[in-house]
Amino acid sequence: MDPAHHRQGIGRALVEHLMRRYSHCRFFLLSTDHAASPEGRRNHAFYRSLGFLSYEEKEMAGFGLPRNRPDLRAAMP
Repeated sequence: MDPAHHRQGIGRALVEHLMRRYSHCRFFLLSTDHAASPEGRRNHAFYRSLGFLSYEEKEMAGFGLPRNRPDLRAAMP
């Protein structure tokens, strides 16, 4: 969400709409900035207010393969 539109209820309405639309799903997964970043602190508080929990709190792990960076596997011997 563009920062100029924060605190207007738009993000909450969007997420709540998606949660209703996909209420048949067993798990919602989202990615956001790390908690140590300014954006992350704000985003984490927002998602927590909607009931989301971190992977650590659910004793889970998440993995990703960023495609907008060089493939690090290619540099391995």
